[in-house]
Amino acid sequence: MSIFSNRLASETSSYLLQHATNPVDWYPWGDEAFNKAKLENKLVLVSIGYSSCHWCHVMEREAFSNTEVTEFMNNNFVNIKVDREERPDIDQIYMNAVQIINRNGGWPLNCFTLPNGKPVFGGTYFSIKDWLDVLKNLNNTWINDSNRIIDVAEELSQSVGGTEVIRFKRDIDTFSTDVLKNYSSSLKKLFDTRNGGIKGAPKFPMPGLLDYLLEYAYHLPDKEMLDYVFLTLNKIASGGIYDHLGGGFSRYTVDENWHIPHFEKMLYDNAQLISIYSKAYRINPDKHYLDAVKYSIDFVINELRAPEGGFYSSYDADSEGHEGTYYIWTKQELEAILKEDAELFSVAYGVTATGNFNKSNVLIQSASNEQLASIFSLDIQTVELKILQSKHKLIEHRKLRVKPALDDKIILSWNSLMISALTEAYISFGEANYLEAATGCANYIQEYHYSDNQLKRVYCKGKLAINCLLEDYAHLIKAYVSIYKITLDKKWVNNAESLLTTVIENFYDESSGMFFYASTIENKLIARKMDLTDGVTPSSGSIMAQALFEIGTILKKDEYILMSNQMLANISDSLNHGGPYVFGWAKLVLMQQLSAIHLTINPDIHKFQLNQILSKVLCSTIFTSVSLSSTQCTETANNIKICIGKSCYPTSSDTNYYVDLINSTKI
Repeated sequence: MSIFSNRLASETSSYLLQHATNPVDWYPWGDEAFNKAKLENKLVLVSIGYSSCHWCHVMEREAFSNTEVTEFMNNNFVNIKVDREERPDIDQIYMNAVQIINRNGGWPLNCFTLPNGKPVFGGTYFSIKDWLDVLKNLNNTWINDSNRIIDVAEELSQSVGGTEVIRFKRDIDTFSTDVLKNYSSSLKKLFDTRNGGIKGAPKFPMPGLLDYLLEYAYHLPDKEMLDYVFLTLNKIASGGIYDHLGGGFSRYTVDENWHIPHFEKMLYDNAQLISIYSKAYRINPDKHYLDAVKYSIDFVINELRAPEGGFYSSYDADSEGHEGTYYIWTKQELEAILKEDAELFSVAYGVTATGNFNKSNVLIQSASNEQLASIFSLDIQTVELKILQSKHKLIEHRKLRVKPALDDKIILSWNSLMISALTEAYISFGEANYLEAATGCANYIQEYHYSDNQLKRVYCKGKLAINCLLEDYAHLIKAYVSIYKITLDKKWVNNAESLLTTVIENFYDESSGMFFYASTIENKLIARKMDLTDGVTPSSGSIMAQALFEIGTILKKDEYILMSNQMLANISDSLNHGGPYVFGWAKLVLMQQLSAIHLTINPDIHKFQLNQILSKVLCSTIFTSVSLSSTQCTETANNIKICIGKSCYPTSSDTNYYVDLINSTKI
């Protein structure tokens, strides 16, 4: 019997392919769908999700596979499916519309529009009954009172176009330390001082916020804030959000204790968490941080790396039709697999007969090795060995299970985050394969992500798609700079500046001094918007401003620094009321406040010493450069030259001398 397939069958996106056998007459985003809607005078459904989204799967099974529902959809609407990871610019606009309507949003995102794409109404997940009611009510209103819907769409479109509108600020403020103190102090009321993270549930790690707080607290210094960051990192590393067997982090937890995750594993989360644990280790060398980095990188390299050298997007939350099945264990399973070591492992990871999730157990580190040694009258080494052996047995058993689905899209911005993460891990731990993976991914991007000299956002199944957005360029510039800082290979900073030139040509808005999210080439949506609000990842605006500051400092080009300063001035009022969603901009203020630290080295002599220094310091404003030849600069040929701000210091053969100088830098 042949299986029905719709227009999505020819797409490469895993998410779109998940809907390719729906009886819905889905269209991919494009002119064909909107032209049909105009010709037939029908409303459009823009349904947006991503492949590892649990509730997207639920709605697909319930509504988009139901004959009555899909017949009504096909007869009365033009239906478009969008992978938000491929087209975050489309998602941004319709998410904005749904948030204006409902004051919240999420995925699946279902937004109804006029035939011209202007939003009318929307929401997230709908039960099958509610969905059918929405379809019928909207269609009835469109047939009988279309002017009412058109009026709503016009008003809503104006609201969408008016959000995040930035005005050019003529007076560029000089920010003081007080700005950072006030901003950081305002965040403290949001902190969960028992569990770490932000109060309430669901709980997202927000690694970008932690990154800012870590460096701010270290350089101020603010011990209370630093302890809060360490508490958060400790709780995440011991919680169910971390995969204690295979490494890697889930996207978030449904509870406030970091215990029960939504089990999807996203590349961008893992990249950012690898970065923050690597940085935290430099000032707090906790073995749990080392393990979190090591095993998470192992997961990314072993499970997400493509043969070409890039990294796939994610693993699904579901397998065998249920959420978390791949990751959870019953007490009986552990007893059968681990035998005499089952009780020790159960105490170590909080495993009980009743379970903590669907009568099974998400593994949560519940006892330290020292506590286990005391409880079971064993020495520490024996406990460590038994835990390691038990994990190995469970990993082997888990391989027999059906794995969650892999989304094999390679997204440029997420890969750029992973490059930066690998360079941070290399700095902290000196593992050569981390740097090799970082440069391998960067080389992959240069080889595979260009088409007709146009940088593309997505590579999947041998095909390129989607012109890059600002987030892709901004994160890639930062990634190239991160490689340059530790390799001192000038090609990487040259590549970064070349990208910067492209961004200024195609994304810069002279009237506001800011950058649009999509380039002039992609200006086909109902609004051209900026991306300025930080969230689970930093906004492309704040990352772009940081990149301008870094490139300007490295290349001594004041015009880039001036552009960065202008962006920060334009957004400055948000630092007073932006809460945890302006941390990327606060990080830029911090970078401005910290003195630039220039290390000039002879790469033939000092690469090992350079990494010894960098592995023991935490500072975003360290800039490395290659010394002149020994005949031009005898002093630097034999020792590393260091300048902090406008002061240069004597050289030394002792790396600790440089570490102490850098660590004495405060704001």
